[in-house]
Amino acid sequence: MAFIVFPAIDLLNGKVVRLQQGRYDAATVYDDDPTEVAKRFEADGAVWLHIVDLDGARTGELRNLDKIAAIRQSVRCHLQVGGGIRSLPVMEQLFHLGVQRLVLGTAAIRQPLLAYEAVKHFGADRIAVAIDVREGKVAVEGWTTTAGLSPLEVGKRLRECGVGWFVYTDIARDGMLTAPNFDAIAKFAETVQAFVIASGGVTTIDQVRQLKALEPLGVVGCVIGRALYEGTLRLSEALVAAAASL
Repeated sequence: MAFIVFPAIDLLNGKVVRLQQGRYDAATVYDDDPTEVAKRFEADGAVWLHIVDLDGARTGELRNLDKIAAIRQSVRCHLQVGGGIRSLPVMEQLFHLGVQRLVLGTAAIRQPLLAYEAVKHFGADRIAVAIDVREGKVAVEGWTTTAGLSPLEVGKRLRECGVGWFVYTDIARDGMLTAPNFDAIAKFAETVQAFVIASGGVTTIDQVRQLKALEPLGVVGCVIGRALYEGTLRLSEALVAAAASL
């Protein structure tokens, strides 16, 4: 499996934003048109896009479905979508739209049975669970609440439910242009024995290479957000680094 770079498109009130450390009061608007952003990423070589409905993550209901549909109609990239997906009918709706993989969060952590049913119904490769970590504990409800559970505990429980994909985010590093938490990502991947997509703090080409070096443990990709919007990292260069032999 090739190491995948996922450019992030975070949607808030229909606009493309980035939050700092998951704080909704620290949002920077980068573009009013998510479709144009998706087209630019595709033109730069993206094969996958990572789309998050931030309104949905906070409220528990998809709020940017029209924007996701517009992106789907405008690009050929595979779409990985999360935020507010808390029932099988909503999953069905998104898959019918043409989304390739869904990222479950709060619902899967609070109700592992839902994750089990989703995997059974749609297939293991089409369902991922977001492991969003703040100070060593898993956060839910759009990162606004800490569930009081360790990421390893949650990961192992969901692995037993058949979940094979996880998106691991260190909230303290997300949107901060620092660096990923390599040790925590490696420990999670090694312990849970699943495919892990790293998120939060990816800022340089060297960091992409460092994450790719964790491939033998199961780290198969990374999400890059603010660094692409601020220009500290070029998507085309990140894609080259991801494709290069170690």
